[in-house]
Amino acid sequence: MKSDLTLSEAFELYRKDVIVYKNQSAKTEEMNNCAMKSIINFLGDIPITDLSFDAVRKWTADLRKTRTSNTVRGYILKIRVVLKHLRALGYEDILDPEAVGIPKRDSRVVDYLEVEEVQAMLKAVFRKGAGYSKFKRYRNRAIIALMFSAGLRNGELCNMERSQIKDGIDSFTVIGKGDKPRVCFIDPVTHRYIDEYLALRDDPYPALFVSEQQKGREKINPGVVQMVVKNAAIKAGLEKNIHPHTLRHSFATDLLRNNTNIVYVKELLGHASIQVTMTYTHVVNEDLHQIHRLKHTIVHA
Repeated sequence: MKSDLTLSEAFELYRKDVIVYKNQSAKTEEMNNCAMKSIINFLGDIPITDLSFDAVRKWTADLRKTRTSNTVRGYILKIRVVLKHLRALGYEDILDPEAVGIPKRDSRVVDYLEVEEVQAMLKAVFRKGAGYSKFKRYRNRAIIALMFSAGLRNGELCNMERSQIKDGIDSFTVIGKGDKPRVCFIDPVTHRYIDEYLALRDDPYPALFVSEQQKGREKINPGVVQMVVKNAAIKAGLEKNIHPHTLRHSFATDLLRNNTNIVYVKELLGHASIQVTMTYTHVVNEDLHQIHRLKHTIVHA
């Protein structure tokens, strides 16, 4: 079958035929949309027949400048399944999905922030004269504090509603990966930051975080949260590649450094496997190595 589909039409066809038909999770649909927007922003909404190996290679090289390796891997996997679906429908004049290589899952040491660095980011976004309106200063401070306090994923934060934060209650439930509910907790200071931000809201819309005060019906999107976190790190003078997930890494690292049982950390993060949580233990191992080097008595024969 000869294809005259554009990239957006190909992704939409896959969405209807697979994601909607199989009633797959909202997270899966979000990944589909993000991958589609990313490749179209870079290549344009070209005919699917014009999608070449070289074009995909250039797109992924550009992605790696701003995205984590696991995000790049997720986008490439999405391109492959869209191409495979089209092949199954009889479209043969398109890029062979097997030609699109899958990068290995990133197994490098995770980045994290020290508590003092998170505090510096909070001060940087809230400082008057930082280039933000009062509304954004209070909102951005609440976003950073909540992500670190509860270990939230970017998408989980964006999907929160203001009704989830209740006076005098330090817990709330989010829907995590695989549409699994997870109980999260916040400290009193973060609760106060959220309350002070919400006091500036004069709209009836349910989203906890919105892009603009005047557009309250529009919940904040992951791209805006990423810019909030990155700009906060820059303004705080942190010379690290900081993204929203770094705050989640930092949440886990802080718990482990304070001798929290890794099983509890797994549950707080909503990990399906303890093996995923184990990636954070490198920091504790580094601390132990430093302690051994500085504190252990060397004996001589």
